[in-house]
Amino acid sequence: MTVTQYKDGQWAVHPDVVSIEVPVTLHFNNEPTQLWAWPEHLEDLVAGHALLDLGGGSMETVVEKVNDHEFSVTLGEPIENDLEPGKLHGAEMLAAMAKFIDEEGQWHGTGCFHRAGVYDAKTHTMLHRTEDIGRHNCVDRLAGWASRTKTPLSGLVLMVSARVTASLCAKALRAGYKFIISRSAVTSASIAMAQEHGVTLVGFARDQEKRFTVFHDLQTPRVLT
Repeated sequence: MTVTQYKDGQWAVHPDVVSIEVPVTLHFNNEPTQLWAWPEHLEDLVAGHALLDLGGGSMETVVEKVNDHEFSVTLGEPIENDLEPGKLHGAEMLAAMAKFIDEEGQWHGTGCFHRAGVYDAKTHTMLHRTEDIGRHNCVDRLAGWASRTKTPLSGLVLMVSARVTASLCAKALRAGYKFIISRSAVTSASIAMAQEHGVTLVGFARDQEKRFTVFHDLQTPRVLT
């Protein structure tokens, strides 16, 4: 679209890219729920939201498409979700976070997107990455992908671009994660949750600054120097 911008004391009219956001309707247990999201791979989004916000736990999901922006979700059998995510050396963590953040995506055109990804510390690979306008949607999308592929999230490391607040941390715990790394800040409530549930919580993981902060880890650490 065409926008008017004020910069360096001057006005200018120029083309710009704006992210698309659409309403998405999810039917679960005969109740409709509306989400707002980036209109791509919506089946994973609604499946993950049904699991983490409406159903709870780690289960298989069946998604039926009503139309482009409307879906029905039912839950199937539980998926084993009690694996250990392995250990990460500091240098590997920063390198993985740098690649996760720097890979081309929707952010680069709009400046409007968060992203989340699951990293396998045992094979040293990023298995899947999601993007959306809302940070909670990104975590939902990962849960939907994990349900569809029958991948236990407890055995993987969650990486997020956004701050880890109480609501985001609680959602990650419901998904089964035991290891969370953020490029941004964490809150006191998320630290308390990590301590209560034995979750490793790392914030400010920034490769350019060669630093990260461990806010909680175990006596047998998952973060290694």
